[in-house]
Amino acid sequence: MAKFNIDSLAPIKVKKGKTLFKNDSVEFFKDSKALAEALSHAILEGDKKAFHDIISGYLSVINKEELARRSKVPIATIRRMAAGANFNIDNMLKVTSAISKELAA
Repeated sequence: MAKFNIDSLAPIKVKKGKTLFKNDSVEFFKDSKALAEALSHAILEGDKKAFHDIISGYLSVINKEELARRSKVPIATIRRMAAGANFNIDNMLKVTSAISKELAA
């Protein structure tokens, strides 16, 4: 996978003089290799904010109820994780394990 480059984003013209940028975050989260690489990189770098951002982004595009069932983490905890709240290592490991099993399937 190529490294992210902000200059590679092409603007989308909306109105005269106004532009938006296309957001392919859903496509990123479908790429299991990219997701696993991003999470592991954040862990190895000790970048808590990046890890939180990746997890909350992923949780915003998946079925939280299904993840709660698979990970055995309460849905309320998963919703808090999606909102960017702090979470303990046990819940992090349960969720990332369930994510990796889901991605492998």
